[in-house]
Amino acid sequence: MSNLIFDKEKKRQIILENSSGPSHEVSLTRLQEISNSLNVPYHTFSSLNNSCGDTIHLLIQQENNLIKLAFFASEQQACCLTVSVVNILCSWMENKKTELVKIDIESIKKILQGQKYQLNDCLQMEAFQDLPQFPQRIECVDLVLRGIIKCLNINIKY
Repeated sequence: MSNLIFDKEKKRQIILENSSGPSHEVSLTRLQEISNSLNVPYHTFSSLNNSCGDTIHLLIQQENNLIKLAFFASEQQACCLTVSVVNILCSWMENKKTELVKIDIESIKKILQGQKYQLNDCLQMEAFQDLPQFPQRIECVDLVLRGIIKCLNINIKY
């Protein structure tokens, strides 16, 4: 595990702040406009869990192995955990090298599997370190990770 451990209240605060006022969420119409103006496609990802109806739309612009910007739309089709995770990750990965993002995504996957991990930079994701105790909620994070991996075309064993 990492050295940083948030208490229950801090975890709740991180999740609520990122789900109630997500700084990187735009409407689907706005996401389409950004996609057209930058000539960068956005991608739609849906939950693999039949009991979950979460869907997110992701747009990530990369240039020279640097992530320039990241936005998402959920159109109210994603739970607060999914919105929180995608907002944290979109905000965090802007202006980061793709390789750094890949390394921390691999660590976040370890969090979901209840394994030892070392986050280098995306420390807010430690708010989700208890998720392995709630297997039905892991898909909230996993959906976002699958989307980022596909958008960035990075190779991570899943």
